[in-house]
Amino acid sequence: MEQAQHRFSPQRNTGRSPQTGTDLSALQTPRIAAKTYHGRSGRNGVRVWVEEFNPTAKHRREQTVVRPLPLHLELRSHSPTGFAWGYSGSGPAQLALALLMDATGEPTLALRHYQEFKFRFVAGWREEWRITETEIRSFVAAQENLPGCQLA
Repeated sequence: MEQAQHRFSPQRNTGRSPQTGTDLSALQTPRIAAKTYHGRSGRNGVRVWVEEFNPTAKHRREQTVVRPLPLHLELRSHSPTGFAWGYSGSGPAQLALALLMDATGEPTLALRHYQEFKFRFVAGWREEWRITETEIRSFVAAQENLPGCQLA
């Protein structure tokens, strides 16, 4: 079952200036939801994976690639043993950091916002969850106070 996610509204702005020193081009919304992130916990442990959609692939079976989400321990090592969710500990912090890093490609942005992402999203997820790259980028854009972006 999917957990309800926070939604974002591109209608409002807080009026504050964006954070400086960061390449915000990584936050441009893709035309197609290129990545969807999934997690599932069960008797055999936890599993987190990324589905990447490639509309330019020649064959239909090559349009979707599934891969595990890297831990990104090179940025910060909260939980070298793996991801977790449903509470506010080190495993959820590592998951939040990895999700933001994978979705934005910007270490500075991921490090700046992963703790808030953990509290707002990851800590509330149940056994199974799903979130898109667009939802993650929208969260980061709202946190960066980009014009027209704010949490709904």
